[in-house]
Amino acid sequence: MDELIHAFKYGRRIELAGPLGRLLAHSTPPIPRNIDIVIPVPLSKERLADRGFNQSVELASALAGTMHDRFHTVKCWRKRNTPSQARLGLRERRRNLLDAFCVETRLDGLSVAIVDDVVTTGTTLDALAEMLKKQGANRVEAWALARTLVLNT
Repeated sequence: MDELIHAFKYGRRIELAGPLGRLLAHSTPPIPRNIDIVIPVPLSKERLADRGFNQSVELASALAGTMHDRFHTVKCWRKRNTPSQARLGLRERRRNLLDAFCVETRLDGLSVAIVDDVVTTGTTLDALAEMLKKQGANRVEAWALARTLVLNT
């Protein structure tokens, strides 16, 4: 799985999005019917330009295809280009993501699923979930393809 995610994310193997998204859909508990929207973790404009695509957008799109198209890309964005979380400790990760996300519209009463490729400490998902809840989301779930077992810092 590590090699597949690395090839997808850094090797620009975008064709892996569909199979990985379907794997995510089939390896999670049954997708609740009460999830209103699926939102990928946004990248900064700089990181998106460098990478060429947002792996979370591709996964969320493939996953949402199994959920009758509840996928949305315009609900939130990353306000600033934060340093990569990969080499930061837990405290630095939290500080790095303070006020990093912005949510465009009210989400009053909605249940939201955030999709990311890999979860390490969960600080990215926590920061985004906090902003979604400030905009009225009733419930926020985090769905990821993989979770690291050891923090590489």
